[in-house]
Amino acid sequence: MSKAFIFTSLVALSLILSCWLPYLNPGKWWLSGFAGLFFPIVLVINLVYLIYWLIQKKPYWGLSLGAVLLSCRALLLTFGHHPAGNAANSQSGDFTIMSFNSSSMGLKNYTEDPALQTSIYNTLQSAAPDILCIQEFYTNSAPDHTDHLGAIQEKLHYPYRYFTRDKTKWNTWQYGIVLFSKYPILSSCNIPCGHSEVGSGSSILQADIKIKEHTIRVFTAQLQSYMLRHKDYAALQGEATQAIGLAARMKNTFGKRAVQAEQLAALIKESPYPAIVCGDFNDTPVSYTYNKISPDMQDAFLQQGWGIGRTLSFLAPTLRIDYILTQSPFHVNGFSSFPHKGFEHFPIMASLSL
Repeated sequence: MSKAFIFTSLVALSLILSCWLPYLNPGKWWLSGFAGLFFPIVLVINLVYLIYWLIQKKPYWGLSLGAVLLSCRALLLTFGHHPAGNAANSQSGDFTIMSFNSSSMGLKNYTEDPALQTSIYNTLQSAAPDILCIQEFYTNSAPDHTDHLGAIQEKLHYPYRYFTRDKTKWNTWQYGIVLFSKYPILSSCNIPCGHSEVGSGSSILQADIKIKEHTIRVFTAQLQSYMLRHKDYAALQGEATQAIGLAARMKNTFGKRAVQAEQLAALIKESPYPAIVCGDFNDTPVSYTYNKISPDMQDAFLQQGWGIGRTLSFLAPTLRIDYILTQSPFHVNGFSSFPHKGFEHFPIMASLSL
């Protein structure tokens, strides 16, 4: 048995495992939590092997081709295939909805960044979504800080809002998830789903909204984050012992996020109204989290988007972890992302109609 056959087989097997292991609950099978993260990498390696063996006219190309064919579903979930897809705007549907992890509205080390705040506000005002869902939202009622809750409502002209207030610090510093709406909010609540140091990630925001003659239910959430810091990113390229410690933390996160995904999936199933789910899942499309939440739902990016659809600005260019998902009564008329410099997460917006 040649080394070429062995290496090609191992790479092909790696691709197959990266596609199918994520169907297993990572709370019980922790390797499944890591598997999907490597899908884009092993896909590229397989394609390189496939092309190389075809040029060399060696039969090993069949191994690589077989692995790629078995990964078709993961491919379809990862890459948007609508190069002429419509942008999201108020003219292309009944309403628009935006999801944005604002990373505490530009707050860094408890210091507000005026330039970044201005960029955030300019983006929101330019997009002008009818429904705006913000995770990792921060607001402060102290006179020397920014009351983002009131400022966004006033500047973007939202008559209705709901804020989860998952965490309050020093009386005036408030964190959580917020939903602003130009349509009436009939009822709203926050449903506990865990605990997060940053507040957002501790609950799922649920809101019933009246749009013309229809009532819809919107869920927005930030699922369990790895809570990585700068030293953790350094550990990814550092000593083996540091990397092992980081992997152990990630393993613990997989289980917590799987429970949240199951909770959110149950809420969607129980909804008496057509449901929209938007937020930061902190997981890729090839993951247990996405597989659990997305059945019988449309991914707005996949319906109208093109390419990889990156929503996280660092770590890797392939990370799409922010989503807008809709049930079948909705039609996705357009999709846009806003990859602005300085944003950790890129806002995404969809135009929808019933």
